[in-house]
Amino acid sequence: MISLPAPADFTYELPEEKIAFQPLSVRDRSKLLVYQNGEITDDYFWQLPNYLPAETQMFFNETKVVMARILASLPNKDRAVEVFCLEAPEGKSVEQVMQQKRNAEFYCLIGGARHWKSGEVPLLVNVGKREILLRMEKLDQLEGKFLVAFSWDDEIAFAEILDAAGKVPLPPYIRREVVESDKQRYQTVFAKRQGSVAAPTAGLHFTNEVLGQLAEKGIGMSKLTLHVGGGTFLPLKSDSLMDHKMHSEEMVIDEGVVRDLRRAAALRIAVGTTSLRFLESVYWMGVKALSGDFNWNLEQWDCYNLPQEIPLLEAVDALEKALNHSGGKAYARTSLMIVPGYSFRVCRALITNFHQPQSTLLMLVAAAVGENWKHIYRHALENDYRFLSYGDSSLLFF
Repeated sequence: MISLPAPADFTYELPEEKIAFQPLSVRDRSKLLVYQNGEITDDYFWQLPNYLPAETQMFFNETKVVMARILASLPNKDRAVEVFCLEAPEGKSVEQVMQQKRNAEFYCLIGGARHWKSGEVPLLVNVGKREILLRMEKLDQLEGKFLVAFSWDDEIAFAEILDAAGKVPLPPYIRREVVESDKQRYQTVFAKRQGSVAAPTAGLHFTNEVLGQLAEKGIGMSKLTLHVGGGTFLPLKSDSLMDHKMHSEEMVIDEGVVRDLRRAAALRIAVGTTSLRFLESVYWMGVKALSGDFNWNLEQWDCYNLPQEIPLLEAVDALEKALNHSGGKAYARTSLMIVPGYSFRVCRALITNFHQPQSTLLMLVAAAVGENWKHIYRHALENDYRFLSYGDSSLLFF
């Protein structure tokens, strides 16, 4: 186990005026900070292809944000509750639940839960030209979350119900009403697989024009899926990292990712911390398979206790064999916590936004660039970069 730093080492002063509460009107006109060989260059995101060698393989998270916030009035009471769909019940994948018809269960956060004693909460939902009655019933409680049963009398999927009934789950620090444009702007242009309750925000800067320029340059573009959970916003509250429980997120591992990891590439780039977390988790799952202790679940500290010298392709081979036994596709979960001192196995560059103080995402950045994260963030603050989910971008080589 490596020596763990203190959470207090990963703080900085973030003035509110530096936080982006609204997106730019054009995605790729955001600023781009490029950090390479200790030097910082200021540019704009549409210039990204100019900084990448042709033999680059990029990995994009194609998860799609679901409309996870449902507002409903309690029957016979002058009160409302907010049901925030958070994660699938144990033993089920979020994608499977999203495709269920007529009924589904989901773990949720509930605003106003103390007023919702029992019984069903009804909500009329307009799906196309039809009006459907959605019924919600609060079941068990677990660590601040509630298992909620949803039911409706129609042969449409739960994802469609959420799309019609819910609102965009903007981050909690964006204290404003959701507007119609958020539904499109808090979603990447390559989003495909329903399941996230927060956007993989590094991907929000990409436009079809930028993707076309990357393709013209011969840069490889791989798709993967990690469904982002609400835990991504949880701050480091304890004095010791050993006391912080890392959130778990669902991954979909298929043969395409394994194939693309085999490709020779001068540079592998993770588009976002979620893609990086996925790729590093895949490596460690392969190491677990080689160690004879395999399952599709990576715990918070597993990687620090596993063998450290396994080559990437050897781990990928072992993972491929496990994947073949699962029919070529597996739903996995990762709680991997990347902290300074971690040795990256897959990528040597990261595209990412600027993250909150004392967050696990900032610690991941510090693991990649070391103490230089302070210099990078100070430069961004002094040069009017916009921070957090709707903010500007950075390309970090490490």
